[in-house]
Amino acid sequence: MAERPGPLVLIGPPGAGKTSVADEMAKRTGRSRLALDAGWVAQLRRQPAIAAVEPRALVEPDGDVLPSRRRAYLMEVRERLTAAHGESTAARALEQAKARAVLDMVEGAGDDAIVDFGAGHSIYEHLDLRAAVAAALSRAFVVLLLPCAEPAAAVAILAARLAAQGRPVSAGRLAEYVEHPSNRALADATLHTGTGTIAEVAAQLVALAAEFKASGRTGPC
Repeated sequence: MAERPGPLVLIGPPGAGKTSVADEMAKRTGRSRLALDAGWVAQLRRQPAIAAVEPRALVEPDGDVLPSRRRAYLMEVRERLTAAHGESTAARALEQAKARAVLDMVEGAGDDAIVDFGAGHSIYEHLDLRAAVAAALSRAFVVLLLPCAEPAAAVAILAARLAAQGRPVSAGRLAEYVEHPSNRALADATLHTGTGTIAEVAAQLVALAAEFKASGRTGPC
C-alpha cells in the first residue's frame, strides 16, 4: 500500500467534535493545527467566479468576511450566480470554488498538520470535484467523526449538542450531513465517538492512526 506521510484530517457533520478534538490532538502531539473554517472564505474570494459577483458590502476593509456574515455572504453569492447563470451553473461554480479553496489550503498544510474540515468542506455533489478533493487528500489520513453508527440516533445526539451550544441546526439538515456519501467516500476510517470525552476521543484517534500505520500505510501520529 502507498505511504501516507501527510496530515491527519478530521471530517464530519456539525457538532461531531472536530474542532475540539483537533485542538486536543495538537496539544497531545505538538503538531501544527489548521482549521479550514478560519481561512477558507479568503481562499474562496480569490476564485474568479466568486470575485465577479461577491457583495463587497459584506467584506471587511482588511479583505476578510466576519464569521457572523459568512452565511449571508454565501447566500448572496449564490443568488447572484443563479441570477447570472442559472441554478445548475451557479451550484457548480460555487462548489468548484469551494473545492479549489479547500485544495489550496490542504496542499499548503505541512505533513505534521492536524486539519479540521468545517462541516461543509467535505460535502461535494459533483463527483469530479469530490474526486479532485480525494486526490488532494491521498497523502493524508482522513477520519470521519460521528457520534454513533445509527443515522437517526447520530442526528438526535448532534441536534442536542448543537442546541446546548446555542447553534441549532435542523434535524433534516443534520441528516444530510450524517448520511451524505461524500464524507464516507473521502474517509479512510470512521470513528464513532459515543459518549467519550474530548481527551478520550483524542486517545482513540492516536490508537486508530497507529493501527492505520501498522496496516502498511504511514499514518500521521
